[in-house]
Amino acid sequence: MNVAEIERNPELQRVLLACYEYWKTEPLPPEQRVICFKWVSGKYREMFNREFHPAKLSQLAKLGFLKKDDTSRGGHRRYYKIVDPALVEALARKWAVAL
Repeated sequence: MNVAEIERNPELQRVLLACYEYWKTEPLPPEQRVICFKWVSGKYREMFNREFHPAKLSQLAKLGFLKKDDTSRGGHRRYYKIVDPALVEALARKWAVAL
């Protein structure tokens, strides 16, 4: 994971935080939880009172924080898993002061 890169990008930090906050609400076991733009965008709006582009999730995947998930759900959504929830939680605590 490219922690140094995300440390320089407050917008990606906010998107990752919203991903994690939504992820925590899923009733499935942690290893089965997935997120998608539609679900995270509501949490992001609630937390930061703004919108973000779906491409930010792809950027987080390129940085290693998210991983595309092959789910059998219908539709045209892209689903992702959080690669290391414990690391994201630690980063969230660190960033909570700054964001």
